[in-house]
Amino acid sequence: MISKQDLITLATKEFETTHKVLNAYPEGKDDFKPHERSSDALKLVSTFVFEMYLTDKYLFGAETSPTKFKDYTPGEVKKAREDFKVEADTVLAKLADITNADMATMVEFAGKSYTKADFLHMMIHDQIHHRGQLTVYIRMAGGKVPSIYGPSADDPSTNL
Repeated sequence: MISKQDLITLATKEFETTHKVLNAYPEGKDDFKPHERSSDALKLVSTFVFEMYLTDKYLFGAETSPTKFKDYTPGEVKKAREDFKVEADTVLAKLADITNADMATMVEFAGKSYTKADFLHMMIHDQIHHRGQLTVYIRMAGGKVPSIYGPSADDPSTNL
C-alpha cells in the first residue's frame, strides 16, 4: 500500500496539474465534443468534480446523494473548474488529518473492496485518464495544451 504521505504528495501534484489543464480549456466551447459518441466538454469537466465528491464520500464519509452527479449542473466549464478547485482543496485538507490506520480500512465501491488508500490511488489515476481526454478536447477546440509531465508543443517555454 502506498503511504499516506506519498498519496498526499501525489494527490497535491495531480490535482494542481488537473486544475492547470482545466484552465487551458477555451472559453465558449462548453458544448464541444470530438465525436458523436463522446461527452461534451462540460460533461467531461464535470467528471472531475464528481470524482472529488466520491473521494470525499468514500474516504471521509461526506454526505453524497446517489443522484449528486446527475444533479450537478455547473452550467459552464468555468464554474466546474472553480468547483473542482474547491472540492480538491477540501479533499487535500482532510487528507492531512486522516490516520494511517484509517487509510487501511476497507470501502466498497462499484462491487469491489478497496482500502481507502487504494481507492484514493484509483481515483487519482482515473482523474489522470480523464485529464488526458480533456487535452484532446483542448487541442481540437482551438486551445493550447499546457505542459503536464514534460514539454508541450503548445508551450514554447517547455520545449527542449
